[in-house]
Amino acid sequence: MQSRPHPNHGFTLLEILMAISIFAIVISLAYGAYRSTFRIIDHTESQTEIYNQARIAMDRISNDLGSLYLGSKGSLQGKAQTLGNKQADTIQFTSTAHLVLNREEQAAGLATISYTVVEDPDTRELSLLRHDQAFRPSENEEPVLGKGLLLCEGLQEVRLVYYDTKGEQKDSWDSKEIEKADTNAKALPERIEVSLLFADPVAGGKPIRFSTGVTFPTGKPAASSEKSQ
Repeated sequence: MQSRPHPNHGFTLLEILMAISIFAIVISLAYGAYRSTFRIIDHTESQTEIYNQARIAMDRISNDLGSLYLGSKGSLQGKAQTLGNKQADTIQFTSTAHLVLNREEQAAGLATISYTVVEDPDTRELSLLRHDQAFRPSENEEPVLGKGLLLCEGLQEVRLVYYDTKGEQKDSWDSKEIEKADTNAKALPERIEVSLLFADPVAGGKPIRFSTGVTFPTGKPAASSEKSQ
C-alpha cells in the first residue's frame, strides 16, 4: 500500500522575514510611545520641582522683607550685579525674621539677612542663597555672614527692582546713603519687586518667571505675589 505524502507545514524564508519586520515595527511604535510618556512625566515632575522651589523662595523673601527693620543701625542695601551675562542682584537688610535652626543658638530679636547669587561653573546656571546672621544694634561691628542656605537653583536671572516715593524704578538701594543725604527722606522704598527666572527643564523650552512684591506705603510692609511665564 502506497503512503500519502505529508503536507509541508514549514515557513518560507520570505514569511519569516516579513514576520520579523512586522514585529520590529510594532516594537518600535511601542518603544516610541513609551519614551514619549516618560518624557512627559519627567518634564511634569521637573516643572513641579521648579514651582515648589519658587513658592518656598518667594514665601521666604516676602516674610523676610515683611519684617524689615530700619531702627537703630538697621539698614537696607540692594545691589545690581551680573554673573556672566545673567542678572544676579543681591540684597542685604536688617529684619526681625531671624530663624533659629540650632538648639544651642540663643534667640535674637534682629538678624542681618542677605540674599546672594552664585553661578555653577559647569551648567552656568544660578543658585539663590539665603544668609541669616543674628544681629544686635548694640554691637559696633557688622556681623560676618556665614554659609548660605540654598533656596533654589537652575536660575537664569535674579532681578530686584526698587520703587521710590515718586514711583520711579531703581536697580539699587542704600538706606544709609539716603539718610546721610537727607535725614528727613524716607529710607524705605515704596515697593520692592523680586523676579526669578527659571530655565525650562526641556531643551529649547520657554523659561518660567515668578515674581513677588512687598510694598511699604506707610512704613509697614505688605506682601503680594504673582507668577508669569
